[in-house]
Amino acid sequence: MSKKWQNTIVILSLAASIALILWLTLLSRIGSESRCFYPPFWSYRAILNGNVETLIEDVGNIIMFLPIGVALSLILQFDVKKSFLVGFALSLFIELCQWFLWLGSFEIDDLIHNSIGAGIGAVVTNKTALGEKIRLSSRKKGLVLLLILTTIIMATGFGYQELRWQEMKRLAALNDREDGTKNLLILAPYPVYIGETDFNVSYNSDGSILIEGSADNRSWIEIGRLTLEAGSYSFSGLSDVDEKTIAIELEYFNKDQKKYIRLTPNVGPIEETKFELAVPTKVRALIGLCEGAEGSYTARPVIYRED
Repeated sequence: MSKKWQNTIVILSLAASIALILWLTLLSRIGSESRCFYPPFWSYRAILNGNVETLIEDVGNIIMFLPIGVALSLILQFDVKKSFLVGFALSLFIELCQWFLWLGSFEIDDLIHNSIGAGIGAVVTNKTALGEKIRLSSRKKGLVLLLILTTIIMATGFGYQELRWQEMKRLAALNDREDGTKNLLILAPYPVYIGETDFNVSYNSDGSILIEGSADNRSWIEIGRLTLEAGSYSFSGLSDVDEKTIAIELEYFNKDQKKYIRLTPNVGPIEETKFELAVPTKVRALIGLCEGAEGSYTARPVIYRED
């Protein structure tokens, strides 16, 4: 293998390692309503009490940062001390994000183990046959940093999208019935501004949505779509609303007519509607606004299978 290809592999490995670390520690996580601060060496006490899972986690945190130390030493010629400090800085960034974004607890032991992993990676690089450093010009180093940054941004984008979907699945599950019947309608993972109106849609932590503002003209906005199997269903989520103001609608695309067809009466003026599907059907839920609609409405759009 040529030196050029070796350099490329190391650079790509560093970018992939950073992206993977961010995915595992931040981007794949679902928000929590609780968090803790773990003091130094708490994990060692747990291990001494026979907690094998904590031992595996500690070792995993060290291994996870090994590639960072290897790549920093090979590409940027960092010594063990600098690699340790970079590992500490990256780990601190992750722990702070977990804390302030409610994605996990702040663990001092994670800081220690991640930093040790980056340091060991640098030691391995400097004390073995890997020790031949990659010599890059300033221009190439800039390209390396650009590649790493691009990889992180892409991973962050895809990760954030997946994180939002996971959060919307969690909110949808809050509307499952007590008898175990699941709410099938998972809403789109972003707050919505309804175009050409002053209406906004935001999500509440209890699984409901807040629709508020005013409209000077007729308007619609999609809030979710899904494929339903053949069967009987019920659709509800908004009530005590006057006709020709605001409603939640359910539609499907008719291939023959090449347009969306209303599947049910508007929910809002009516409490609930039931419908039958003879074949699997792709449907979408929308918020519909009439000219002159105004106010603040709390809705809980849900679809349940009834057979």
